[in-house]
Amino acid sequence: MKWDIHQFETLESTNATALLCPVGTVVMAESQTAGRGRYGRTWQSPKGNLYMSLVVPDFGKDNYALPFLTAVAVADSLPGFEISLKWPNDVLLSGKKLAGILIEKADDKLVVGIGVNVMTSPTDGVLYPTANLEGRLRPMTLAKRILLQYNTLLDLLQKKGFKEIRKRWLSYATNLHKPISIHLADAEFQGIFKGIDAKGALLLKQKSGTRTLNVGDVFFNLNKDK
Repeated sequence: MKWDIHQFETLESTNATALLCPVGTVVMAESQTAGRGRYGRTWQSPKGNLYMSLVVPDFGKDNYALPFLTAVAVADSLPGFEISLKWPNDVLLSGKKLAGILIEKADDKLVVGIGVNVMTSPTDGVLYPTANLEGRLRPMTLAKRILLQYNTLLDLLQKKGFKEIRKRWLSYATNLHKPISIHLADAEFQGIFKGIDAKGALLLKQKSGTRTLNVGDVFFNLNKDK
């Protein structure tokens, strides 16, 4: 895909702006005044970090693959760093949250929001410990890397389907075959993380069998996940 990059000093949200743009547009901002993450959570957005949104076509039945594809694109863009992935699409650095992804739909397109802690990382109101790249990459350098990897993975998805994206995602997956806890709005489940199924749902092995989950927050240290 050919990308048309638009840069701004400050936006309310790169996703909000991108929702008004055609497919192929990339919206970047040095800072956001109303950045957001999954479930409407606030994404703190000071200057120095990467905030960008990609406008891509609606892939219909294959839309479920995009969170995993995007996470792998970010991970592949950071060779030399201790990168892992947490279901469904958090990118971790040395076990701490480095990047988040938010995908939204509008008409016949999707907006893929990516936030990476390049220079600083939030500390207030976060669910997990956070990390940053300590300024070792410029936001634009990282953005170009991600776009390059994104195109490679889109091509892989179109040629070989989600199976290959799933394999790549699992190669980065953290706590695979280890105990995890899944928190939903009104429930909590514990078990062994057995990977993801053919549609990206989390597989949680419990004494009663394997539970399949499509939503929830994953925690690893079961003694400190409250």
